[in-house]
Amino acid sequence: METRQLESTPGFVIYDLPGAQHYVGETRLGSRLIPGNATMLVRHLTYVFATVEHQRSGASIGLKSDPSEAATAVEALASELADDFASGKLSTSPGLRLDADTLAPVLAHDQRNLIGNDDRDGISFNSELLGVGAAAAASSLVGGLDGKRIAIEGFGAAGLGIAREAAAAGATVARVATAKGCADDQNGGGGLDPMTLAEAWLADGDSCVATLTGDGEPAKPWTVWRDDVDVLFCGSKPGAMSGDGASMAGATPVVAFSAAAVSSKALAVLRAAGTPVAADFVAAMGPALGWWADPALTHDDLRSATADTVNAVMSETAGHDDGAFMAACYRAEAFLRTWQDELPFGRPLG
Repeated sequence: METRQLESTPGFVIYDLPGAQHYVGETRLGSRLIPGNATMLVRHLTYVFATVEHQRSGASIGLKSDPSEAATAVEALASELADDFASGKLSTSPGLRLDADTLAPVLAHDQRNLIGNDDRDGISFNSELLGVGAAAAASSLVGGLDGKRIAIEGFGAAGLGIAREAAAAGATVARVATAKGCADDQNGGGGLDPMTLAEAWLADGDSCVATLTGDGEPAKPWTVWRDDVDVLFCGSKPGAMSGDGASMAGATPVVAFSAAAVSSKALAVLRAAGTPVAADFVAAMGPALGWWADPALTHDDLRSATADTVNAVMSETAGHDDGAFMAACYRAEAFLRTWQDELPFGRPLG
């Protein structure tokens, strides 16, 4: 993993693998950013690309500026790396403290298929595709979602995508959690309706859990890990599921849907318990499948491609002695060995 310091503005660019066709990752803004905090964000994408057999690499751009200086920093970035952006060698998207308008001087060069930016009832199509992939991974772990109860940690745009797909497959959303707390089903087992979830999240963001709880106080965020559901989805941040969370989850299957959402300690605890875990870089591959897709492909085409590809990988890695997560790592690494002299150090674990 190479870190290059920017010359025109305080900041850096992280490139995971040498010799990649393209480098892809978010641009983040913050005066205290350090490269080490983005390592797993980068590695996650490298494993996504390896899973779908693309000779591409994860990357990350960090602009070490205050939000008030964002426009100036982005202009400097766009100028300094103009050749890389214009050629498509480096592609980025808005990350921490940035939006599409602020990052427009860079995004103007983006050569990827932008169908993922389309609005789909309040969330992007990228978030919908992530939901399709995560639901497919969960379905594979538990033999179908019809009649199953799920919990979603890290509820947001991607979580709403998961809720919609899971509900469409017959599942019940038993609870959701954000940094502000955990909201349980208030309907006597009837589940949290995706439309209600959408209205609350679009209106209140992370505070939606208070809205969903009604007159009472939301429970603590960590209560989302209770083992009274059939599938636990996690995705608030790297290491979102800790060893303690994994112990609470017990034998409940886990689906990670954001970069390194399962910690190495959590994975060890879950493996010891024989608990199946779907890897983040498998469940969240949907957006990457769309980035270089034929422009003639429709939303339905890409939804089908996402579900089919996730199902194929989950089927191929099922039943491995080391579990689905590690089997997915081995599969990705087998492809990396076809074009890299050495494997990158460290797997996408928080």
